[in-house]
Amino acid sequence: MRSFLYKFAMFMQGRYKMDQLNFALISISLALSIINVFPRNIIIYLFELLFLALFAFRFLSKNIYKRGAENRKFLAVWEKTRDFFILHKNKIKEFKTHVYIKCPYCKAQLRVKRINGKHKVRCPRCGESFEKKIHFGVKNK
Repeated sequence: MRSFLYKFAMFMQGRYKMDQLNFALISISLALSIINVFPRNIIIYLFELLFLALFAFRFLSKNIYKRGAENRKFLAVWEKTRDFFILHKNKIKEFKTHVYIKCPYCKAQLRVKRINGKHKVRCPRCGESFEKKIHFGVKNK
């Protein structure tokens, strides 16, 4: 048993192993296999195999620099996507108390208290100040 473990350790030496993109690939493959339990669709099965093959290729690759570059590109896209959904979740959660506006200079999303009237807003990212009128419907009591 020890010789097998030693041989396996020597085989894995210098390989790329696991990163965030590999974790995403194996998660997608697992999700597709769960989805495909009942319909048994050949197209879903082929995509599942494709993601598994890509995972195995990246996991066993010795080209560490190239796999790291792929992971960095994936993380850039993943972070933008995650931030988009977090922003929209916060917009929905804070709908009654805050308004989200865009800075006209740098296009940053700014959170302003939901109070009727004209407000002078200073963008923390670019430092520019601008006026913004906030209005919303009055509730009937």
